[in-house]
Amino acid sequence: MPSKIVLDSNVIAAIFFREDGVSEVAEKIVEEYSSYYTLDLAIAEITNVAWKKVVFEREPVEIVKNGLEKSIEFITSVCEVVSSAELYDFAFKIAVERNLSAYDSLFVALSAKYNLPLATSDRKLFEKVDNGILVRQK
Repeated sequence: MPSKIVLDSNVIAAIFFREDGVSEVAEKIVEEYSSYYTLDLAIAEITNVAWKKVVFEREPVEIVKNGLEKSIEFITSVCEVVSSAELYDFAFKIAVERNLSAYDSLFVALSAKYNLPLATSDRKLFEKVDNGILVRQK
């Protein structure tokens, strides 16, 4: 069994906010690995996902809030959370070289720092990383 993996925000969100074709695969990734790394940035990004669920998708606030709370608990209790401040310089270099957003580059930098695969459901990001796992069903 592989032991460690980096989870980007959209993979964590997919575990707690159902997304067809992604949630099932994200859950399998978590079952296959025993240690998870993510960024402090994931908290802000998943909070934004929850906001979009309520405002744009008109999902009930209490259900979304429950998913948000479980997401944050997973991040703070189960994951090794790395500060974006530790990686910004390396991430900036990656962003410029690979034409990626700074947000995505921070996850790539985290993956590279620990030499771990990066699980993402973002195809554009997956195509620009060296050691990625695309979390989507075919």
